[in-house]
Amino acid sequence: MSHTLISDLKEGAMVQQFFLVRQAESHTDKTGKPYLSLVLGDKSGTIVAKVWSDILKKYPGPFAVGDFLGVKGQVDSYKQELQINVKYLETEESIRSRKGDLSAFDPELLLQATPFDRQQLWQELWQLAETQIRPPLGQLVLKVLDRYREEFLVCPAARLYHHPYLGGLLEHTWFVTRHALASLTIYPDLNRDLVLAGAILHDLGKVKELTNPAAPERTVPGHLLGHIVLGWDMVRAEAQGLEFSDPTLLIQLEHIILSHHGSMEFGSPILPQTREALLVNFLDDLDAKLKMMSQHLESDTGEGDFTGYNRALQRDLYKGGPAADPEPDGEPDREAGK
Repeated sequence: MSHTLISDLKEGAMVQQFFLVRQAESHTDKTGKPYLSLVLGDKSGTIVAKVWSDILKKYPGPFAVGDFLGVKGQVDSYKQELQINVKYLETEESIRSRKGDLSAFDPELLLQATPFDRQQLWQELWQLAETQIRPPLGQLVLKVLDRYREEFLVCPAARLYHHPYLGGLLEHTWFVTRHALASLTIYPDLNRDLVLAGAILHDLGKVKELTNPAAPERTVPGHLLGHIVLGWDMVRAEAQGLEFSDPTLLIQLEHIILSHHGSMEFGSPILPQTREALLVNFLDDLDAKLKMMSQHLESDTGEGDFTGYNRALQRDLYKGGPAADPEPDGEPDREAGK
């Protein structure tokens, strides 16, 4: 059976194909029976899958995040979102070890990535730092980008909620930086160097917080410290290595990183106390929220004018409105694979 992309699945369809395990959690139902809740992925998105106790007895696993999984089941709808009711599951490794049929296994179909050309996004960020940010902040940003280039090109922006795929961090950083450039034309009295440096470096700690970019998981430092503290420490270390010449300027950049989530409730140890920090906080939140809304709209399959309720956004979304022009005049084509 050929692979049907998750984005093309319909309620009632039968599936028999491979997926990538993005999340795996063991639970018990109301009667105390164990079941497995999975989030399965391919290059088009993710879908929840349930493995109930009777199936789990036949196929006990183990099944872990990052596994390629052969699945048979039916696509059902629950609270206006599709999910797979699994009837069979087996890891690709297990199928290979018993010399089973892997002719339909194509990992390229299963790895979700930014739709933009990562090399082009990276080059634009580098050129912006090189031409738009004056020393000493410009030197610091270039040093950090150079050191963490390979990680930036593959790291997701989050484990689950927004840009949770290969190159997601780079895509998110690029959008926040473009927003920052536009904002600086409206608020030219802000410190341009600080705003742009903060936009580029605000989520730097994600490269140490997250591992396994194809199916993101938190590292031990990510769990215990979080990306905000990790990023602050990384920038400070690079600045010390460069013998950064303006300690007051450096503290203001560190403040942007530490406060970019906007409140202690959301993980920042300090509130934004400069205009530059406040701007980066709002731009970061804006891009993340817009992406979360897009992802939710794309995944909703229910009837009617509104989506199902999104717990992260704490709202349902209106599906109407005119379709956006996918390629406005004057915008370069940044589609992946070019």
